[in-house]
Amino acid sequence: MNKAEKIKQSLKLTKEKRKLQTPKVFQLKLQNLSKSDIKTLERLFLEAKWFYNYLIADIDNRLNKQSEKLKEVEIKTPNGFEKRKLKILGSQIKQGIVERIKNNLKALKKLKEQGYKVGKHQFKSDFKSILLKQLGITYKIDFKRNRIKVQGIKKRFRILGLHQIPKNSEIANAYLVKKPSGFYLYVVCYIWKEEILKEIKQKQTSIPVGIDLGIKYQLTLTTGERFKWYIPETKRLKRLQKILARKKKGSKNYQKIKRLIQKEWEYIKNKRKDVINKVISYLKRFPFIAVQRDEIKGWHEGLFGKQVQNMGIGGITARLKSLATLIPVEFVPKYEATTQTCCRCGFKQKVELNERTYRCPKCGLEIDRDLNGAWNILKLGLKKLAKKNKVLADRLKSALPVDCGSVNPRESGVLLWEVTPVEWGISPQ
Repeated sequence: MNKAEKIKQSLKLTKEKRKLQTPKVFQLKLQNLSKSDIKTLERLFLEAKWFYNYLIADIDNRLNKQSEKLKEVEIKTPNGFEKRKLKILGSQIKQGIVERIKNNLKALKKLKEQGYKVGKHQFKSDFKSILLKQLGITYKIDFKRNRIKVQGIKKRFRILGLHQIPKNSEIANAYLVKKPSGFYLYVVCYIWKEEILKEIKQKQTSIPVGIDLGIKYQLTLTTGERFKWYIPETKRLKRLQKILARKKKGSKNYQKIKRLIQKEWEYIKNKRKDVINKVISYLKRFPFIAVQRDEIKGWHEGLFGKQVQNMGIGGITARLKSLATLIPVEFVPKYEATTQTCCRCGFKQKVELNERTYRCPKCGLEIDRDLNGAWNILKLGLKKLAKKNKVLADRLKSALPVDCGSVNPRESGVLLWEVTPVEWGISPQ
């Protein structure tokens, strides 16, 4: 058996194994970095930017197998073109950058085929993530001493958070990421689905749930629970933006304030991610989830654009897609009139945006507008599930209550981000 056949067989075995596994990304922070360590890492990202832009400048002639052997590149400066040596950037990291460019070109080609207007591949003014392809070659992890080693850098860096990675997980590639708050290693691990499902099933109920996404209440569940959060731009961010407007562009003070703004944005984004993580963690307790495929991007263009941006509600649907590998999740088409249809008798009528209670003239049902939508979403979701797995759909239907719920959902699950961190609650009482 030759080398090519062995590689093919190993790839087939890996694909079969991945079907029984689920990917998970662990964020680890590089700790106790000295000034020289920061300079070294900054140099690594700078060289990655030089190499990327050098290849982009002439893709036809430079994007080839020989590019990973380059030891110096030509870059553009205010005084003209200069040659710079790649002292730290390793060959495996260069391969990762080459692959990234190829993947970007493939994505642009697909968009062009779909009829979108596609421009040229853009140069990068800042490089923020570096792909570390192979464990043991591009990067090494020392679990006993909590250290990592990156190809091209002699020193081993202390890292925080290695205890998060399960012992029986399979470590794949990683990403070295530069953020305003420091340097991070994002490790991609594959965990066996059986083990995760055991943990989830211990906390699961037998009742399926439908979710209605909205502006006033971000989530309304068929169980009667509602969730609300709002993370606006901080006063400090607004103050820093005003200071930046008065500074001379390109000056040291301008760059300093710009870094502080980036750090503040990272803080706000982390808060929004934290809410979404808590919501998804709570939704895992349901054996089936149905949600409507709403156009969240379209919400940004309407009257509530700023509110939608400050809530980060688009992250919920994105996370539910990844959750579908573990729990059955069905997405109801956006054109379904879930708000205008009575969840009891199916009667359709126009409902204005300011009408918060749905009143059915046919069967006399009076129910909260969002709760009515959530029930319709659940029913449509179960219909879609029945086409794939009728036995599971019938079992879930039998666990549902006879009626569609009450007029006013319980508000004990509301998240209010104006309060102190001690009072942040996600689980309804």
